[in-house]
This record gives sequence, structure tokens and C-alpha cells, in this order.
Amino acid sequence: MTATTTGPADDGNAEERPSVLYGVVRFEPGGERRVRDTTITFDSAASAEVFAVESGWHDYQVTPLFFFVDRATAPAAGRLLLGAALARSVRRAGGR
Repeated sequence: MTATTTGPADDGNAEERPSVLYGVVRFEPGGERRVRDTTITFDSAASAEVFAVESGWHDYQVTPLFFFVDRATAPAAGRLLLGAALARSVRRAGGR
């Protein structure tokens, strides 16, 4: 088992990136370390480790997960519009 820790950001900044979720990468048998599969998401490295051990995995790596997405926020009315649409569909279904 190899554990990966959070390291410096790719931009060279020495600050560590916060990791919110963890995953387990399982490798094929043999010395090539070819990835067999990946299982995500766990709340902690410890819970990912427990999953791998309980699954009988022998050659795996626990690693933090980072999702690179733009920080975009939905318009404030977005939820209101969705809520109104759901309310209309419920009224229609009940009136039949």
C-alpha cells in the first residue's frame, strides 16, 4: 500500500491544497503497477484504507481527490424556477 499526501499546488505555491475526498487505486498483479480500477469517494484516507483491506486488495494506493472546476454560481432565481416547475408538475399530475 502506498499513501499519497497532499502536496504543493501545481502553480509552485508552497501551500498545501485541502483534500475533501479520497479514493483508492488498485493495481494489477505484477511489477508494472498498471491500474486495474479506481474506487471513489471516501470522506477520509482511513475509510478508503478500510475499504481496500476489507475488499482483500493487496496492491493499492490511497490518494486525495481534487476536482478542478470553475467557481461558478447559479443565478439566485435558479432554484426558485426549478421549485415552481416542480410544483406545476405535481399539480398537473394530481388533477388527472
